[in-house]
Amino acid sequence: MGEFKVIIADDEENVRYLLIDLIKSFHLGIEIAGQAGGGEEAMKLCQSLKPDLLISDIRMPGLDGIHLLEELNQINPGIICIFVSAYTDFEYAKAAIENGARGYILKSVQPEEMYQLLKSVKAEWLQKQKHRQKMKRMETEIRKLKAEFVAAEMPVDESGYSRVIRKALNYIEDHYHEDISLESISEVVFLNKNYFSELFKKEVGKSFVQYLTEYRLEKAKLLLSIGGFKGSEVADMTGFQNNSYFISVFKKYEGCTPREYSDTLERERREKGNA
Repeated sequence: MGEFKVIIADDEENVRYLLIDLIKSFHLGIEIAGQAGGGEEAMKLCQSLKPDLLISDIRMPGLDGIHLLEELNQINPGIICIFVSAYTDFEYAKAAIENGARGYILKSVQPEEMYQLLKSVKAEWLQKQKHRQKMKRMETEIRKLKAEFVAAEMPVDESGYSRVIRKALNYIEDHYHEDISLESISEVVFLNKNYFSELFKKEVGKSFVQYLTEYRLEKAKLLLSIGGFKGSEVADMTGFQNNSYFISVFKKYEGCTPREYSDTLERERREKGNA
């Protein structure tokens, strides 16, 4: 979910460090992303660091807090702002709230007041993050469902495969030496892994895991026939987890170890050479 980041903006250095020390002492999981001595500097920091919260003095040289927030609302409308000021003028507080400020605290800052406000702001942020993640998951599922519908309606090519399965097969050809799982390849083709597994077996005639294993073995046999590679090197080059697993799978499918397979090929070459 990431850290909740804050930038402190105040032209008084002692106030900035007071706020930083306070925030750290609260242990609310708020990261101090940066600090600024004026509005223009704060604007640049907000543009580059994308903080979730700005705690700013209202009156600063150059760009004051009110106009700073107005500009930030244009480039980062989701930013939360809390103003800290020595001025009790109601018009400042009103302008701050009208521009979307979450709170307005007078100097000297009361720790308990700041703590409660930050705790509330952090809780709201967490809720928004959870909502965004929920919406993102929903969007992903919708894309997968749409892809499944398209796959179900999709005509097959001359080889008898739908476009989705053809994409999966092409991906295996390009990435067989990497760590591929049912979950990862399902993400590539935007399908639910269970649906993809069923579709793959239906069109290819074997499970995804079996097809991938056999494809890797064919590549391994090719490398072994070329010669000059250690078994561990062949295992690594063809995507097997380790040499022991490679030997086990090779023996299961081929009835011999990779070394025995290489020796047999070498013997056959010598016999042909002597014939």
